[in-house]
Amino acid sequence: MFPAAGGGILAGVHPVTTEKLPENVDLLVLDASGVLRQDVGLDEISGYLADPNALVWCDVYSTEGGQSGPYGSLLHDVFGFDELTVEDCFTRNHLPKVDIYDEYLFVALFSFHLSEKTRRVQTVEVDMYVGKGYVVCVHPRPLRELERVRRRLVARDEFVSSSAANVAHTVIDAVVDEYLPIMNRLSAMVDGIEERLFDEDPDDDTDVLGSLFLLKHELAALRRLAMPMRDVVGVLMRPTTRLIPEESRRHYDDVRDHLIRVVDMIDTMRDYLAGSLDIYTTQQTQRINQSLQRLTAISTVILPLTFVTSVYGMNFQNMPELGTRYGYFVLLCVLAILGAFMLYYLHRKKML
Repeated sequence: MFPAAGGGILAGVHPVTTEKLPENVDLLVLDASGVLRQDVGLDEISGYLADPNALVWCDVYSTEGGQSGPYGSLLHDVFGFDELTVEDCFTRNHLPKVDIYDEYLFVALFSFHLSEKTRRVQTVEVDMYVGKGYVVCVHPRPLRELERVRRRLVARDEFVSSSAANVAHTVIDAVVDEYLPIMNRLSAMVDGIEERLFDEDPDDDTDVLGSLFLLKHELAALRRLAMPMRDVVGVLMRPTTRLIPEESRRHYDDVRDHLIRVVDMIDTMRDYLAGSLDIYTTQQTQRINQSLQRLTAISTVILPLTFVTSVYGMNFQNMPELGTRYGYFVLLCVLAILGAFMLYYLHRKKML
């Protein structure tokens, strides 16, 4: 006898369901057989993390809900990260850093973007966990730098997919590669300030000074981030950092060279801006001196004329010239000749 339809053996079988990941989480797994999986469920992650031959890429591009939200629970409950590092992911750090734990590295770095509207540099913090077989990135919004890393993983790039340390290097390299174009654009803005300073139109001086101080502020802020970032890469290159194998360290050296170049460009631009500020101060001093020189020349012309008119304005009865019929007109001619002579003299002395 066969069991009735809907009962017996088939009645005890339930469809297997997989718990989905939260929104704004991109998860890729390259399993031990070399198959790339993009449909991994939440309850499958721990199995892949325990597999020494699997490579897990997790990109969390939202921080809504904070440490107690779904993304904080994913980091703490599923991946098992320390509460202090999870807290750092949802609170903005002031400087790049690297914390070394027994099972993973926690790296905080910053991505730079130049706003087209405000012409100011915007920074986005990227927190990254690097373990033996996984890399987890957390940042508040999607970034094109990390999208490039994902595309290389999907394309099965031999270097990137070979180890978690190489994935971490690709992330840092992608972030740092965005620095140089921004440095070049800032350098063009610095050159523009120098050109405007030598412009003969003095009406634009206030705007030039505002742009100059804005750039000085931006460069100082960028240097405060680039210098520690260089130190972070230096820590990752140490032989004592065991999660970064020796064959991967030489690639990190290339990233450090890029950061050294960025710091040098920042220092050069700051020197240019300091020189531009000196030029601006000198120009303003020259304009003030020219204005004072003109006022002094005008006073020099008026002084003898004032003296003559003051003498004949005393109204003494016994002044002989007061009774002269054409004395007034003669005095006007004398004043005109005296004034013309003073103007000619000052012009010869280049005071006017």
